[in-house]
Amino acid sequence: MKQLLSVCWWSLVFGLLLSLAPQMKKGNSSSVFAQHSAQHSAQYSAQQPLETLAPKAVQNLASTKLFFGVPIVFSAEIAAESTIPAKELLVSIKFLGDTKIEMPYLPKQEMMRVPGYARKVEVEILRMQDDGKKEKTLLWKQTIEPEQTPPDFVLSQIKTELTSRTKSSPTSECAFTVRNIKVDFAKPIDTQAEKVITALVDDLQVAEPSIDAAKTELTFETAGKTDIARTQAIKPANITCSGFFNDGLFLVNVVLGKLPKTMLKGKTLRGTLGIRLSVTLLNRRATRSATKDETILVPILLQF
Repeated sequence: MKQLLSVCWWSLVFGLLLSLAPQMKKGNSSSVFAQHSAQHSAQYSAQQPLETLAPKAVQNLASTKLFFGVPIVFSAEIAAESTIPAKELLVSIKFLGDTKIEMPYLPKQEMMRVPGYARKVEVEILRMQDDGKKEKTLLWKQTIEPEQTPPDFVLSQIKTELTSRTKSSPTSECAFTVRNIKVDFAKPIDTQAEKVITALVDDLQVAEPSIDAAKTELTFETAGKTDIARTQAIKPANITCSGFFNDGLFLVNVVLGKLPKTMLKGKTLRGTLGIRLSVTLLNRRATRSATKDETILVPILLQF
């Protein structure tokens, strides 16, 4: 009888263990999976975004501007700010319709020029760890729309000349000419075989010059003293100008009208003349343009 009870008791224990075995196995598997997930999560979080590793460099990259015909240059010091070795950094450039071009990321070093057909440029910063696997990690990506470089005004050779016909007879006008306002129009617009192509004078649209009254201050003097009557008569509405543009040079004729009718001989016109200029460079290759609007300040010292 004792033997029978003993056999039954062990049978119950064994059956109970068998019923618990799948749950124990499942529990162990969940534990192993959780441990693996934790390890994987820790490994993934170690791959921090570039915004975290080098926030200043990212701001620098995001503010990068590209111009047609001009070499691409990135100035962000990614390696210096982050823990990423410089030799592991790559940059990928893709122009519209072209394949990606990868090269080492070298800050402040000129790369290829932006062609005129590249309305958009895709830029990627990659990391290829030096572990033999040659796996690449995308750190940063942005699409940049290139711009056209605007023309400039060159004033180093500017001259003013009197054009008033009479000095010794009474007149109510004072006329003079501003010469040699140069437009630097030869800006890059495209590239061919890595050689720059620049704009021509025919690529310019020129607006009529006008007087900037807010930046104009002129005074008539006689024998070193201010001629109050003539000076007070110099009003914005009484100053007119007309411009001529030829071969990259402006010539602006200026007339001060409705002055007291007196002789100009022995008088001096002194001060500053503000002339508003507007020139647009048309990049027909890229179907883009850039306008230069500026008030140039012309020093005036004319003796009659």
